[in-house]
Amino acid sequence: MDNNNIRDRPGPSRSGSQRPRRPAFLALGAILLCGTLWAMGAAGQPASAPSPEFDALKARIVQDDRRRPELSIQLAQQALAQASPAPDARRWLRSQLIRDLVRMRHHDEALAQVQAGRAEARGPKEQLHFDVLALMTLGDAQRNEEVVKRYQGLAAQLVPLARDTQDGAVPMDVANAWRVAGTAMMRLGRLPESIQLLTQALRVFDEHPKAVYETSQTLAAMALVHAKSGHPDQALHMVQRAIDLSEAANERSSLSGYQLGKAYLLGLLGRTDEQQTALLTARTLAQEELMSYDLAVAVTNLADVALQKKDYPAALAYSNAAIPLVEQTGDKESLWVAWINKGTALNRLGQPGGIDWIRKAIAAFAATPGMESNVAEVHGMLAEELAFNHDHERAYEAAMQFKRLTDGVRKAADHKRIAEANAAYEADKRQLHIEALEQEQRHQHRFRWMMALAAAAGLASAVIAGISRYHVKRAYGAMRDMAFSDPLTRLPNRRHLINTIEADLGLARRQRNDARPNPDLVFMMIDIDRFKSVNDVHGHAAGDAVLKQCAAVLQRQLRESDTLVRWGGEEFLVLARQTNVQEVHVLAERLRASIAAHAFTLDDGQDLHKTCSIGFASYPPQDSAGQLADWHDTLSMADQCLYVAKSSGRDLWVGVIAQAAPPGRDGGAVLDLRAGVEAGAIQLRWGEGRQIVWPETGPPGAPS
Repeated sequence: MDNNNIRDRPGPSRSGSQRPRRPAFLALGAILLCGTLWAMGAAGQPASAPSPEFDALKARIVQDDRRRPELSIQLAQQALAQASPAPDARRWLRSQLIRDLVRMRHHDEALAQVQAGRAEARGPKEQLHFDVLALMTLGDAQRNEEVVKRYQGLAAQLVPLARDTQDGAVPMDVANAWRVAGTAMMRLGRLPESIQLLTQALRVFDEHPKAVYETSQTLAAMALVHAKSGHPDQALHMVQRAIDLSEAANERSSLSGYQLGKAYLLGLLGRTDEQQTALLTARTLAQEELMSYDLAVAVTNLADVALQKKDYPAALAYSNAAIPLVEQTGDKESLWVAWINKGTALNRLGQPGGIDWIRKAIAAFAATPGMESNVAEVHGMLAEELAFNHDHERAYEAAMQFKRLTDGVRKAADHKRIAEANAAYEADKRQLHIEALEQEQRHQHRFRWMMALAAAAGLASAVIAGISRYHVKRAYGAMRDMAFSDPLTRLPNRRHLINTIEADLGLARRQRNDARPNPDLVFMMIDIDRFKSVNDVHGHAAGDAVLKQCAAVLQRQLRESDTLVRWGGEEFLVLARQTNVQEVHVLAERLRASIAAHAFTLDDGQDLHKTCSIGFASYPPQDSAGQLADWHDTLSMADQCLYVAKSSGRDLWVGVIAQAAPPGRDGGAVLDLRAGVEAGAIQLRWGEGRQIVWPETGPPGAPS
């Protein structure tokens, strides 16, 4: 069983059931701070002339083993207990002491030193330095709410301080505050705020070439945001940048965490061999740098990879090695994961006790509040193992328990999301109504005064004409908004896309001509399967409810740069910008799975389950070199792929991943999908494990 660190995105087990997941990748989150604390401590070097005694003390601290800095802590504490160090020396010593205490996981002692340092500070800039050290200490302790609360108290003063050109350390302190706050917001699920703060921090760090620690850890935090947003390919790119940067600077203290993150993402992408290589690298680095938690996570995940490869002896050996390592870290959830891995390996090897280890993990998860989804998922794994033992009666009982628990968790989550969406909608509606009333009152008040003044000046007709033009313009703006958005789902509509598409087409052509990465503009058609039956059986109000919820489900899976359009009826269109068509199937699968997993709740409380079919193609097609491609052809190709998915049994995605002029053609678009495939001009990709069936007729006669 995989021990990864993103709690709200569990991955499927080897049989397709859901498995409990624990963040190995948030090991990355915990490690994000150590290297920067080290860097910040070094940055606060004394400006005044140091004494020979301090020089000798500093040399001993710097030469200490940074992996286990017990001597540094003792020396700094002894020096600070005396009154002799000068103010700059005391600041340097205290900053180093805080960093070393955090490295040893003594967070409360580190916060006490932060408080003492702030009390000794000689001005707002030194106070800010220790405020940022406090944020970093709390972040390392995963006390994310406290990080955000403290940051909010500092936020107003940070922007002007970031422009300080006289003291180079001050902008770095500001950027570190943004980085730590952004990381905490990511952990709390506040992803838009998180990415904004992290981007601000990265801009500052980019101006300081020596800020290797800070830059690499900001990249790692941004990777976490992309991973939690459902974009593992982008997250993997970010983590690799952090690895490359750290290796180039020979900064090894955070590399094991970055390799764990890389392994997790490779697992999400199904690249198991590369995942295993990254985990082995993480294990070696963690051993060399004495990173006990990273070592425990790496070995636990190696057991899971061995289970996926059906190498059960290796899985058992890794699990046996992981259990004492995890026990030393005090991480209970990772320990329970190791129990499940051991139980599974024992059972597959035909050795006794395997089922008992899995049941022991179920009991531990069940006794912990907030672990309902994990309890459900482990019941699914228990059912697998009992079925493997041919204990079909107990396997059936475990499977039924898995279904009951999973349905309960999913229903609770769906009701919560629907309630939140409805509350937000009603709040928006009330606010818009209030603003409209207030604005109308202001207009009426202003109108009365202007009429009085105009009458006095004999200019009433001119004033009336001016006011009329204003109201006509205002009404035109409201009509334009109505014309370009769908009133039911509040999404952009087809007119909006047609009105704005030229800018996107131009950018896509420039991206392709300049050979830039991710040059494709992907058109993805999505159609709700058998939607007509919803209206026929449950009424049009139910159909409207399904469409609104479908829009919300799809929107949650997209990047901010993507656009979701209500195309018409039960059809939606995703415009995915700056995308690689060779990788866009990951998005298509995520959209398909999100609709299939969602319980659509009707007004009478009844739940419906629906599926969708998806077709996609990219602009400009590869065969359009030297000529201006027509985006309508790309849309037609995506539409044809959609109907192939429909005719192949629905609940499927089909897409064009390569397109070239067939033999004998001198360029130009291939407009018929099947003819292009048969001529070797078009290459398709579709959902794993499925077969495509060509429709007997074109889209007009395709099944719903």
